[in-house]
Amino acid sequence: MSGVPLHSIRDVWYHNLEKFPGKLAVIDEGKSHHYRECDLLSDRLRRELATRYGFRPGDKVAIAGPNCFEYYITYWAVMKSGGVAVPVNTRLGSEEMRHVLDHSDAAIWVVHRDIWPAVREAASGCTALRHVVGMRFSEPGIEAFDSLVAQGENWDFRPEIREEDLGIIMHTSGTTGRPKGAMMRHGDLLFNNKLAIYAHGLRHEDVHMLVVPMFHATALYSLLPTSALLGSTIVLSPKTDIRYLVELIQTHRITTFFGVPTLFHFLSLMKGLDQYDLSSLRLIAYAGSPMPPVTIRKLRTLFPHILLHNFFGLTETISMTHVLPSQDADVRPESIGKLLPHVSQCILDEGGNELPPGQVGELHFHRSNVIPGYWKEPGRLEQAMRGEWFNTGDLALVDEEGYVYLKGRSKDMIIVGGENVYALEVENCIMTHEKVLEAAVIGVPATGVRAYLGELVKAVVVTRPGSELAEAEIKRHCVERLASYKVPQFIEFRSELPRNASGKVLKRLL
Repeated sequence: MSGVPLHSIRDVWYHNLEKFPGKLAVIDEGKSHHYRECDLLSDRLRRELATRYGFRPGDKVAIAGPNCFEYYITYWAVMKSGGVAVPVNTRLGSEEMRHVLDHSDAAIWVVHRDIWPAVREAASGCTALRHVVGMRFSEPGIEAFDSLVAQGENWDFRPEIREEDLGIIMHTSGTTGRPKGAMMRHGDLLFNNKLAIYAHGLRHEDVHMLVVPMFHATALYSLLPTSALLGSTIVLSPKTDIRYLVELIQTHRITTFFGVPTLFHFLSLMKGLDQYDLSSLRLIAYAGSPMPPVTIRKLRTLFPHILLHNFFGLTETISMTHVLPSQDADVRPESIGKLLPHVSQCILDEGGNELPPGQVGELHFHRSNVIPGYWKEPGRLEQAMRGEWFNTGDLALVDEEGYVYLKGRSKDMIIVGGENVYALEVENCIMTHEKVLEAAVIGVPATGVRAYLGELVKAVVVTRPGSELAEAEIKRHCVERLASYKVPQFIEFRSELPRNASGKVLKRLL
Protein backbone atom coordinates (compact mmCIF):
# COMPACT_ATOMS: atom_id res chain seq x y z
CA MET A 1 0.00 0.00 0.00
CA SER A 2 1.17 3.55 -0.70
CA GLY A 3 -0.50 5.02 2.35
CA VAL A 4 -3.77 6.77 3.13
CA PRO A 5 -4.49 9.49 0.54
CA LEU A 6 -4.84 12.95 2.04
CA HIS A 7 -6.79 15.48 0.01
CA SER A 8 -7.27 18.26 2.53
CA ILE A 9 -5.99 19.69 5.77
CA ARG A 10 -9.10 18.21 7.39
CA ASP A 11 -7.84 14.76 6.30
CA VAL A 12 -4.51 15.55 7.98
CA TRP A 13 -6.28 16.16 11.28
CA TYR A 14 -8.33 12.95 11.25
CA HIS A 15 -5.44 10.84 10.00
CA ASN A 16 -3.36 11.88 13.00
CA LEU A 17 -6.28 11.70 15.45
CA GLU A 18 -6.79 8.03 14.65
CA LYS A 19 -3.14 7.28 15.44
CA PHE A 20 -2.42 9.56 18.41
CA PRO A 21 -5.65 10.68 20.13
CA GLY A 22 -3.93 10.90 23.51
CA LYS A 23 -0.87 12.77 22.26
CA LEU A 24 -0.31 16.30 23.57
CA ALA A 25 -1.43 18.72 20.85
CA VAL A 26 -1.11 22.22 22.27
CA ILE A 27 0.00 24.01 25.43
CA ASP A 28 -1.33 27.48 26.20
CA GLU A 29 -0.55 29.43 29.37
CA GLY A 30 0.58 26.26 31.10
CA LYS A 31 -2.56 24.29 30.23
CA SER A 32 -2.10 21.12 28.19
CA HIS A 33 -4.63 19.83 25.65
CA HIS A 34 -4.54 16.47 23.88
CA TYR A 35 -5.67 15.82 20.32
CA ARG A 36 -8.82 14.04 21.48
CA GLU A 37 -9.89 17.06 23.55
CA CYS A 38 -9.08 19.49 20.74
CA ASP A 39 -11.14 17.39 18.35
CA LEU A 40 -14.15 17.50 20.67
CA LEU A 41 -13.92 21.26 21.28
CA SER A 42 -13.50 22.09 17.60
CA ASP A 43 -16.50 19.86 16.83
CA ARG A 44 -18.62 21.70 19.39
CA LEU A 45 -17.59 25.04 17.95
CA ARG A 46 -18.30 24.17 14.33
CA ARG A 47 -21.65 22.63 15.26
CA GLU A 48 -22.70 25.84 17.05
CA LEU A 49 -21.46 28.05 14.21
CA ALA A 50 -23.57 25.96 11.83
CA THR A 51 -26.76 25.75 13.93
CA ARG A 52 -26.73 29.30 15.34
CA TYR A 53 -25.20 31.28 12.51
CA GLY A 54 -25.79 29.15 9.42
CA PHE A 55 -22.11 28.42 8.82
CA ARG A 56 -21.67 26.18 5.76
CA PRO A 57 -18.77 24.73 3.75
CA GLY A 58 -17.12 27.51 1.79
CA ASP A 59 -18.17 30.24 4.25
CA LYS A 60 -15.54 32.62 5.58
CA VAL A 61 -14.64 32.99 9.26
CA ALA A 62 -12.36 35.87 10.23
CA ILE A 63 -10.10 35.28 13.25
CA ALA A 64 -8.37 38.08 15.16
CA GLY A 65 -6.36 37.73 18.32
CA PRO A 66 -3.00 36.91 19.86
CA ASN A 67 -1.68 33.37 19.84
CA CYS A 68 -4.05 31.44 22.09
CA PHE A 69 -5.85 28.12 22.47
CA GLU A 70 -9.16 29.53 21.22
CA TYR A 71 -7.49 30.63 17.98
CA TYR A 72 -6.10 27.11 17.55
CA ILE A 73 -9.53 25.51 18.06
CA THR A 74 -11.22 27.98 15.70
CA TYR A 75 -8.70 27.25 12.95
CA TRP A 76 -9.35 23.53 13.15
CA ALA A 77 -13.13 23.96 13.44
CA VAL A 78 -13.11 25.90 10.19
CA MET A 79 -10.77 23.45 8.44
CA LYS A 80 -12.81 20.41 9.53
CA SER A 81 -16.03 21.94 8.18
CA GLY A 82 -14.68 22.91 4.78
CA GLY A 83 -14.84 26.60 5.63
CA VAL A 84 -12.32 29.31 4.80
CA ALA A 85 -10.16 30.86 7.50
CA VAL A 86 -9.46 34.59 7.17
CA PRO A 87 -6.65 35.52 9.60
CA VAL A 88 -6.74 39.21 10.48
CA ASN A 89 -3.52 41.07 11.15
CA THR A 90 -4.18 42.60 14.56
CA ARG A 91 -1.72 45.42 13.86
CA LEU A 92 -3.82 46.86 11.05
CA GLY A 93 -5.62 50.16 11.46
CA SER A 94 -9.42 50.16 11.60
CA GLU A 95 -9.83 51.13 7.94
CA GLU A 96 -7.50 48.38 6.70
CA MET A 97 -9.14 45.87 9.02
CA ARG A 98 -12.58 46.81 7.75
CA HIS A 99 -11.33 46.31 4.21
CA VAL A 100 -10.09 42.80 5.04
CA LEU A 101 -13.41 41.85 6.62
CA ASP A 102 -15.60 43.26 3.87
CA HIS A 103 -13.32 42.14 1.07
CA SER A 104 -13.27 38.55 2.34
CA ASP A 105 -17.09 38.36 2.78
CA ALA A 106 -16.60 37.03 6.30
CA ALA A 107 -19.99 36.95 8.04
CA ILE A 108 -18.54 35.52 11.29
CA TRP A 109 -15.67 37.08 13.24
CA VAL A 110 -14.02 35.28 16.17
CA VAL A 111 -12.17 38.00 18.08
CA HIS A 112 -10.11 38.10 21.28
CA ARG A 113 -10.93 40.43 24.17
CA ASP A 114 -7.47 42.06 23.98
CA ILE A 115 -8.15 43.08 20.38
CA TRP A 116 -11.81 44.00 20.59
CA PRO A 117 -11.50 47.53 22.04
CA ALA A 118 -9.10 48.53 19.28
CA VAL A 119 -11.12 47.04 16.43
CA ARG A 120 -14.69 47.72 17.51
CA GLU A 121 -14.82 50.59 15.03
CA ALA A 122 -13.79 48.32 12.16
CA ALA A 123 -16.46 45.78 13.04
CA SER A 124 -19.23 48.35 13.29
CA GLY A 125 -18.58 49.57 9.77
CA CYS A 126 -18.52 46.18 8.06
CA THR A 127 -21.31 45.33 5.65
CA ALA A 128 -20.65 41.58 5.49
CA LEU A 129 -20.14 40.94 9.20
CA ARG A 130 -23.22 39.58 10.98
CA HIS A 131 -21.95 37.61 14.00
CA VAL A 132 -19.11 38.13 16.48
CA VAL A 133 -17.81 35.44 18.83
CA GLY A 134 -15.74 36.69 21.75
CA MET A 135 -12.62 34.85 22.83
CA ARG A 136 -12.42 35.32 26.63
CA PHE A 137 -15.18 37.92 26.75
CA SER A 138 -18.82 38.51 25.92
CA GLU A 139 -21.17 41.48 25.80
CA PRO A 140 -24.63 42.14 24.34
CA GLY A 141 -24.65 40.86 20.79
CA ILE A 142 -21.39 38.93 21.22
CA GLU A 143 -21.50 35.27 22.19
CA ALA A 144 -18.71 33.98 24.41
CA PHE A 145 -16.47 31.36 22.81
CA ASP A 146 -16.54 29.32 26.02
CA SER A 147 -20.32 29.03 25.91
CA LEU A 148 -20.20 27.64 22.37
CA VAL A 149 -17.80 24.84 23.32
CA ALA A 150 -19.25 24.10 26.78
CA GLN A 151 -21.21 21.00 25.87
CA GLY A 152 -22.02 18.55 23.13
CA GLU A 153 -20.54 15.44 21.53
CA ASN A 154 -18.32 14.93 18.53
CA TRP A 155 -19.98 15.99 15.29
CA ASP A 156 -19.31 13.60 12.45
CA PHE A 157 -20.25 16.07 9.71
CA ARG A 158 -17.57 15.63 7.06
CA PRO A 159 -18.38 17.39 3.79
CA GLU A 160 -16.29 16.57 0.76
CA ILE A 161 -13.21 18.79 0.58
CA ARG A 162 -11.13 18.64 -2.58
CA GLU A 163 -7.51 19.66 -3.05
CA GLU A 164 -8.61 22.60 -5.21
CA ASP A 165 -11.02 23.94 -2.56
CA LEU A 166 -10.13 27.19 -0.83
CA GLY A 167 -8.83 26.85 2.74
CA ILE A 168 -7.32 30.21 3.72
CA ILE A 169 -7.46 33.78 2.47
CA MET A 170 -4.20 35.34 3.65
CA HIS A 171 -4.07 39.08 3.10
CA THR A 172 -0.63 40.24 2.06
CA SER A 173 0.70 43.30 3.81
CA GLY A 174 2.59 44.96 0.99
CA THR A 175 4.17 48.38 1.39
CA THR A 176 1.73 50.29 -0.79
CA GLY A 177 -1.98 49.93 -1.44
CA ARG A 178 -4.59 47.86 0.32
CA PRO A 179 -3.93 44.25 1.38
CA LYS A 180 -4.59 41.62 -1.29
CA GLY A 181 -6.24 38.31 -0.38
CA ALA A 182 -3.95 35.47 -1.43
CA MET A 183 -5.99 32.30 -1.92
CA MET A 184 -4.55 29.11 -0.45
CA ARG A 185 -6.15 25.82 -1.47
CA HIS A 186 -6.05 22.62 0.54
CA GLY A 187 -3.70 21.04 -1.98
CA ASP A 188 -1.35 24.00 -1.60
CA LEU A 189 -1.30 23.56 2.17
CA LEU A 190 -0.55 19.84 1.83
CA PHE A 191 2.34 20.68 -0.52
CA ASN A 192 3.70 23.19 1.99
CA ASN A 193 3.55 20.61 4.77
CA LYS A 194 5.77 18.22 2.83
CA LEU A 195 8.36 20.89 2.11
CA ALA A 196 8.36 22.21 5.69
CA ILE A 197 9.07 18.71 7.03
CA TYR A 198 11.80 18.20 4.44
CA ALA A 199 13.41 21.61 4.93
CA HIS A 200 13.63 21.48 8.71
CA GLY A 201 13.62 17.77 9.50
CA LEU A 202 10.48 18.09 11.64
CA ARG A 203 9.54 15.08 13.76
CA HIS A 204 6.68 13.48 15.65
CA GLU A 205 8.59 14.07 18.91
CA ASP A 206 9.02 17.81 18.32
CA VAL A 207 7.66 20.47 20.65
CA HIS A 208 7.33 23.67 18.61
CA MET A 209 7.42 27.21 19.95
CA LEU A 210 4.70 29.18 18.15
CA VAL A 211 5.60 32.81 18.78
CA VAL A 212 5.19 34.04 15.20
CA PRO A 213 1.68 35.56 14.98
CA MET A 214 -1.08 33.14 14.09
CA PHE A 215 -2.20 35.53 11.35
CA HIS A 216 1.13 34.80 9.64
CA ALA A 217 1.76 32.22 6.92
CA THR A 218 4.46 30.46 8.95
CA ALA A 219 1.84 29.60 11.57
CA LEU A 220 -1.23 28.76 9.49
CA TYR A 221 0.49 27.33 6.40
CA SER A 222 3.27 25.44 8.14
CA LEU A 223 3.42 24.92 11.90
CA LEU A 224 -0.25 24.24 12.69
CA PRO A 225 -1.00 21.74 9.90
CA THR A 226 2.49 20.19 9.98
CA SER A 227 2.27 19.52 13.71
CA ALA A 228 -1.07 17.81 13.15
CA LEU A 229 0.33 15.76 10.28
CA LEU A 230 3.19 14.50 12.45
CA GLY A 231 1.31 14.39 15.74
CA SER A 232 3.74 16.75 17.41
CA THR A 233 3.10 19.44 20.04
CA ILE A 234 2.80 23.23 19.84
CA VAL A 235 3.47 25.65 22.70
CA LEU A 236 1.65 28.95 22.12
CA SER A 237 3.15 32.27 23.13
CA PRO A 238 1.15 35.50 22.85
CA LYS A 239 4.19 37.69 23.51
CA THR A 240 7.76 38.04 22.32
CA ASP A 241 9.48 38.89 25.61
CA ILE A 242 12.67 36.87 25.35
CA ARG A 243 12.88 35.90 29.03
CA TYR A 244 9.32 34.62 28.89
CA LEU A 245 10.18 32.56 25.80
CA VAL A 246 13.30 31.12 27.41
CA GLU A 247 11.23 30.05 30.41
CA LEU A 248 8.79 28.30 28.05
CA ILE A 249 11.65 26.45 26.36
CA GLN A 250 12.96 25.20 29.70
CA THR A 251 9.56 24.30 31.18
CA HIS A 252 8.11 22.49 28.17
CA ARG A 253 11.35 21.10 26.67
CA ILE A 254 10.75 22.91 23.39
CA THR A 255 12.76 21.61 20.43
CA THR A 256 12.10 24.09 17.60
CA PHE A 257 11.99 27.88 17.67
CA PHE A 258 10.82 29.77 14.55
CA GLY A 259 11.06 33.55 14.53
CA VAL A 260 12.50 36.73 13.04
CA PRO A 261 16.22 37.53 13.45
CA THR A 262 15.48 40.31 15.95
CA LEU A 263 14.19 37.73 18.45
CA PHE A 264 17.39 35.76 18.25
CA HIS A 265 19.46 38.92 18.56
CA PHE A 266 17.82 39.56 21.93
CA LEU A 267 18.24 35.89 22.85
CA SER A 268 21.99 36.12 22.18
CA LEU A 269 22.27 39.19 24.44
CA MET A 270 20.05 37.99 27.29
CA LYS A 271 21.66 38.31 30.70
CA GLY A 272 21.54 35.21 32.87
CA LEU A 273 20.87 32.89 29.93
CA ASP A 274 23.27 30.31 31.35
CA GLN A 275 20.92 29.85 34.32
CA TYR A 276 18.37 28.12 32.08
CA ASP A 277 18.39 24.56 30.76
CA LEU A 278 17.82 24.91 27.01
CA SER A 279 19.35 21.57 26.07
CA SER A 280 16.08 20.39 24.48
CA LEU A 281 16.27 23.04 21.74
CA ARG A 282 17.62 21.56 18.50
CA LEU A 283 16.52 24.03 15.80
CA ILE A 284 16.38 27.80 15.39
CA ALA A 285 14.75 28.81 12.11
CA TYR A 286 14.58 32.41 10.98
CA ALA A 287 13.21 34.35 8.03
CA GLY A 288 12.10 37.82 7.04
CA SER A 289 15.54 39.44 6.96
CA PRO A 290 19.20 38.32 7.08
CA MET A 291 20.59 37.23 10.42
CA PRO A 292 23.56 39.47 11.32
CA PRO A 293 26.80 37.42 11.31
CA VAL A 294 27.63 38.70 14.81
CA THR A 295 24.37 37.17 16.07
CA ILE A 296 25.10 33.87 14.33
CA ARG A 297 28.54 33.72 15.92
CA LYS A 298 27.07 34.45 19.33
CA LEU A 299 24.39 31.76 18.93
CA ARG A 300 27.03 29.25 17.86
CA THR A 301 28.96 29.97 21.05
CA LEU A 302 25.90 29.76 23.27
CA PHE A 303 24.28 26.75 21.57
CA PRO A 304 26.88 24.68 19.69
CA HIS A 305 24.41 21.80 19.42
CA ILE A 306 21.59 23.77 17.73
CA LEU A 307 20.84 23.84 13.99
CA LEU A 308 20.47 27.33 12.49
CA HIS A 309 18.24 27.50 9.40
CA ASN A 310 17.52 30.53 7.26
CA PHE A 311 14.45 29.97 5.08
CA PHE A 312 12.52 31.91 2.48
CA GLY A 313 9.07 31.95 0.95
CA LEU A 314 6.32 34.33 -0.09
CA THR A 315 2.60 34.44 0.61
CA GLU A 316 2.13 33.96 -3.15
CA THR A 317 4.42 30.94 -3.44
CA ILE A 318 2.18 28.63 -1.33
CA SER A 319 5.19 27.36 0.57
CA MET A 320 8.73 28.01 1.63
CA THR A 321 10.94 27.83 -1.43
CA HIS A 322 14.51 27.87 -0.07
CA VAL A 323 16.38 26.80 3.04
CA LEU A 324 19.97 27.48 4.08
CA PRO A 325 21.22 24.46 6.03
CA SER A 326 22.95 24.94 9.33
CA GLN A 327 26.43 24.15 8.05
CA ASP A 328 26.19 27.18 5.75
CA ALA A 329 24.79 29.66 8.28
CA ASP A 330 28.24 30.99 9.22
CA VAL A 331 29.88 31.07 5.79
CA ARG A 332 26.88 32.21 3.73
CA PRO A 333 24.80 34.34 6.12
CA GLU A 334 23.50 36.52 3.28
CA SER A 335 22.10 33.57 1.30
CA ILE A 336 18.52 32.32 1.56
CA GLY A 337 19.90 28.88 0.66
CA LYS A 338 19.14 26.42 -2.08
CA LEU A 339 15.89 25.66 -3.82
CA LEU A 340 13.69 23.01 -2.18
CA PRO A 341 12.44 19.94 -4.11
CA HIS A 342 9.43 20.37 -6.41
CA VAL A 343 10.00 24.14 -6.60
CA SER A 344 11.15 25.74 -9.88
CA GLN A 345 12.79 29.15 -10.19
CA CYS A 346 14.55 31.25 -12.80
CA ILE A 347 16.39 34.57 -12.84
CA LEU A 348 15.30 36.77 -15.76
CA ASP A 349 16.47 40.11 -17.09
CA GLU A 350 14.13 42.93 -18.08
CA GLY A 351 13.68 41.37 -21.49
CA GLY A 352 12.58 38.03 -20.05
CA ASN A 353 15.84 36.25 -20.84
CA GLU A 354 17.22 33.75 -18.35
CA LEU A 355 20.48 34.87 -16.79
CA PRO A 356 23.49 32.66 -16.04
CA PRO A 357 24.84 32.12 -12.51
CA GLY A 358 26.37 35.19 -10.92
CA GLN A 359 24.21 37.76 -12.70
CA VAL A 360 21.49 39.74 -10.94
CA GLY A 361 17.96 39.68 -12.29
CA GLU A 362 14.37 39.29 -11.15
CA LEU A 363 13.46 36.14 -9.23
CA HIS A 364 10.60 34.14 -10.76
CA PHE A 365 8.79 30.98 -9.66
CA HIS A 366 6.90 28.56 -11.88
CA ARG A 367 3.11 28.83 -11.98
CA SER A 368 2.76 25.44 -10.28
CA ASN A 369 4.41 26.88 -7.15
CA VAL A 370 2.12 29.92 -6.98
CA ILE A 371 -1.35 30.64 -5.55
CA PRO A 372 -4.26 30.51 -8.03
CA GLY A 373 -4.93 34.22 -7.56
CA TYR A 374 -6.15 36.98 -5.27
CA TRP A 375 -9.64 36.83 -3.79
CA LYS A 376 -12.17 38.90 -5.81
CA GLU A 377 -9.40 40.35 -7.98
CA PRO A 378 -9.35 38.27 -11.18
CA GLY A 379 -6.40 39.06 -13.37
CA ARG A 380 -4.41 40.75 -10.61
CA LEU A 381 -1.95 37.90 -10.22
CA GLU A 382 -1.59 37.57 -13.99
CA GLN A 383 -0.15 41.09 -14.09
CA ALA A 384 2.94 39.67 -12.40
CA MET A 385 3.22 36.65 -14.73
CA ARG A 386 5.69 36.22 -17.56
CA GLY A 387 4.22 33.27 -19.37
CA GLU A 388 4.38 30.43 -16.86
CA TRP A 389 6.61 32.37 -14.44
CA PHE A 390 5.57 34.57 -11.53
CA ASN A 391 7.67 37.71 -11.06
CA THR A 392 8.30 38.20 -7.35
CA GLY A 393 9.76 41.68 -7.81
CA ASP A 394 12.84 40.52 -5.88
CA LEU A 395 16.28 40.97 -7.36
CA ALA A 396 18.47 37.90 -6.89
CA LEU A 397 21.39 35.92 -8.21
CA VAL A 398 22.27 32.25 -8.10
CA ASP A 399 25.89 31.24 -7.71
CA GLU A 400 27.59 28.30 -9.40
CA GLU A 401 26.70 25.99 -6.50
CA GLY A 402 23.00 26.87 -6.50
CA TYR A 403 22.90 29.20 -3.50
CA VAL A 404 20.50 32.11 -3.95
CA TYR A 405 21.22 35.65 -2.78
CA LEU A 406 18.56 38.34 -2.62
CA LYS A 407 19.66 41.81 -3.69
CA GLY A 408 16.51 43.71 -2.74
CA ARG A 409 13.34 44.68 -4.52
CA SER A 410 13.61 45.70 -8.17
CA LYS A 411 12.17 49.08 -7.23
CA ASP A 412 14.93 49.40 -4.61
CA MET A 413 17.72 49.30 -7.17
CA ILE A 414 19.73 52.53 -7.07
CA ILE A 415 21.58 53.76 -10.16
CA VAL A 416 24.70 55.76 -9.29
CA GLY A 417 26.44 57.21 -12.34
CA GLY A 418 25.09 54.38 -14.50
CA GLU A 419 26.14 51.66 -12.03
CA ASN A 420 23.54 49.44 -10.37
CA VAL A 421 23.55 49.43 -6.58
CA TYR A 422 21.36 46.83 -4.87
CA ALA A 423 19.99 48.18 -1.61
CA LEU A 424 20.00 44.83 0.16
CA GLU A 425 23.68 44.29 -0.60
CA VAL A 426 24.55 47.57 1.13
CA GLU A 427 22.16 46.81 4.00
CA ASN A 428 23.78 43.40 4.51
CA CYS A 429 27.21 45.02 4.58
CA ILE A 430 26.18 47.56 7.20
CA MET A 431 24.51 44.83 9.25
CA THR A 432 27.83 43.04 9.63
CA HIS A 433 28.99 45.89 11.88
CA GLU A 434 28.77 44.67 15.45
CA LYS A 435 27.15 47.90 16.68
CA VAL A 436 24.32 47.90 14.10
CA LEU A 437 20.91 46.44 14.91
CA GLU A 438 19.05 47.36 11.71
CA ALA A 439 19.68 49.23 8.49
CA ALA A 440 17.66 50.36 5.49
CA VAL A 441 19.14 51.76 2.28
CA ILE A 442 17.45 53.98 -0.29
CA GLY A 443 18.40 56.10 -3.28
CA VAL A 444 18.15 59.89 -3.13
CA PRO A 445 18.49 62.39 -5.98
CA ALA A 446 22.02 63.64 -6.59
CA THR A 447 22.18 67.44 -6.57
CA GLY A 448 24.68 70.23 -7.10
CA VAL A 449 28.05 69.26 -8.53
CA ARG A 450 27.10 65.56 -8.21
CA ALA A 451 23.83 65.87 -10.13
CA TYR A 452 25.38 64.01 -13.07
CA LEU A 453 25.40 60.85 -10.93
CA GLY A 454 21.58 60.74 -10.94
CA GLU A 455 21.21 59.07 -7.54
CA LEU A 456 23.24 58.63 -4.38
CA VAL A 457 23.05 56.03 -1.64
CA LYS A 458 21.53 56.87 1.74
CA ALA A 459 21.54 54.56 4.75
CA VAL A 460 19.25 54.80 7.76
CA VAL A 461 20.82 52.99 10.70
CA VAL A 462 19.54 51.78 14.08
CA THR A 463 22.34 51.01 16.54
CA ARG A 464 22.31 48.24 19.11
CA PRO A 465 21.19 49.28 22.61
CA GLY A 466 23.99 50.99 24.49
CA SER A 467 26.20 51.38 21.41
CA GLU A 468 27.58 54.63 20.05
CA LEU A 469 28.37 54.81 16.36
CA ALA A 470 29.63 57.66 14.20
CA GLU A 471 28.85 58.28 10.53
CA ALA A 472 32.53 58.02 9.63
CA GLU A 473 32.74 54.57 11.22
CA ILE A 474 29.89 53.26 9.06
CA LYS A 475 31.44 54.69 5.90
CA ARG A 476 34.84 53.23 6.74
CA HIS A 477 33.23 49.84 7.34
CA CYS A 478 31.58 49.98 3.91
CA VAL A 479 34.68 51.28 2.08
CA GLU A 480 36.54 48.18 3.23
CA ARG A 481 33.89 45.86 1.82
CA LEU A 482 32.09 47.54 -1.10
CA ALA A 483 32.88 49.22 -4.38
CA SER A 484 33.25 52.98 -3.96
CA TYR A 485 29.99 53.86 -5.75
CA LYS A 486 28.05 51.58 -3.35
CA VAL A 487 29.27 53.31 -0.19
CA PRO A 488 26.49 55.44 1.37
CA GLN A 489 27.01 59.14 0.87
CA PHE A 490 24.44 59.96 3.51
CA ILE A 491 23.96 58.30 6.90
CA GLU A 492 21.02 58.96 9.20
CA PHE A 493 20.65 57.44 12.66
CA ARG A 494 17.18 56.65 14.00
CA SER A 495 15.84 54.90 17.06
CA GLU A 496 13.70 52.62 14.89
CA LEU A 497 12.68 52.03 11.27
CA PRO A 498 9.13 52.79 10.09
CA ARG A 499 7.20 49.59 9.46
CA ASN A 500 3.79 48.48 8.29
CA ALA A 501 1.45 46.21 10.25
CA SER A 502 3.40 43.08 9.28
CA GLY A 503 6.76 44.50 10.19
CA LYS A 504 8.02 45.32 6.69
CA VAL A 505 10.13 48.46 6.46
CA LEU A 506 8.31 51.32 4.74
CA LYS A 507 11.10 52.78 2.66
CA ARG A 508 8.79 55.39 1.18
CA LEU A 509 8.82 57.04 4.62
CA LEU A 510 12.62 57.28 4.61
